Amino acid sequence: MRILWTRGDTPVSFNRPSTWFVQGLRGSAKSSFLEHVAMGYMQEDSVVFDLFGSRDGEGLAWLRSPYAKDKKILLVKGENVDVQASFPVKTVDALTLQDLENYDILISGSPLYINPDQEFFDAAKLTNLMYRRLHYKRLIYCIIREASNFYYSRLKVSDNQVLAKANMIYLIREARHMGIALGLDTLRYYAIDIDIRSLSDFLILKSQGVDGLAKDLEWLYSFFNPHVIRYMDPENFIVIARTGSLGIGTFPYHEWHKQEKEDILASVGLKVEYGEVLHEAENRGLFKTVSDKEHADMITAYLEENMSMRAIALKLGRSTRTPLEHIHSHNAAVARSGFCAVCKRVESSFASQKAERTK
Repeated sequence: MRILWTRGDTPVSFNRPSTWFVQGLRGSAKSSFLEHVAMGYMQEDSVVFDLFGSRDGEGLAWLRSPYAKDKKILLVKGENVDVQASFPVKTVDALTLQDLENYDILISGSPLYINPDQEFFDAAKLTNLMYRRLHYKRLIYCIIREASNFYYSRLKVSDNQVLAKANMIYLIREARHMGIALGLDTLRYYAIDIDIRSLSDFLILKSQGVDGLAKDLEWLYSFFNPHVIRYMDPENFIVIARTGSLGIGTFPYHEWHKQEKEDILASVGLKVEYGEVLHEAENRGLFKTVSDKEHADMITAYLEENMSMRAIALKLGRSTRTPLEHIHSHNAAVARSGFCAVCKRVESSFASQKAERTK
């Protein structure tokens, strides 16, 4: 990466947990830029966590990069998804903080989830895992290819939009204390709230197209030719540092990036099969529904761990009536059909067994 500073001069360092916010048209190489920044962090022995991406799974292109030969790569997937790969694979719930130190590249690609809802819900779990990172040996550079999706993932596990936004701001504000550098991109400048944009260490502008700059950025026309801003080659960019420095830069395009229309699963040799869609918990205003996994956990706690209704409720953060109702519905389903459909979706060993204790 080379930058010609036109105002000020802010050194770019890949051994600090900086936040990079990239905005530009579709096809302007925003994702390629984020991957290029990732290469800089890997040169400093940092971990790359490709957390979000488009539905076509562009993050999986790391599997054919030069780094796949000598870096430790882990694929992160949702429940009920079978992935056949030559790389290690873990479900979201099985991922640990130690994994974030032990692996060099972690990829949570969209094709590794049954549907977008599962991906967004699990992405919120992954960010919650990073909240618990109170000390670290290696920086993590986390790639979030569409920043609005990050907000949506927080909304999936938050009671309201205000809380979801607060959680997102909290992660970005506290990222440096957890040793996390962030790379976010978006198509539209105003798709992300100003409270989030203002936390960026480097704002990267790619080609803006016919619409030009957002109103808050029109002052840049006094520094840069409007034609340059309207149309830039994919390898070019404008950078605004938090210190106020302005520059125009270039970075080399890497050939292993996913191409448009390409079947990335076939290209990297992955075979993915999907089971039944798991039902996640949903906020319904005054109450929150019970997810399939929670239901199965209640049955397991009752039968295998011999827990009381009160203990199960405390463990899962539910009312004491909730486990009782789900045990009754489980038993009714087994009596009626020979199995509980909810437990079967989760692949519980108790799917065909009534939740009844023998005296």
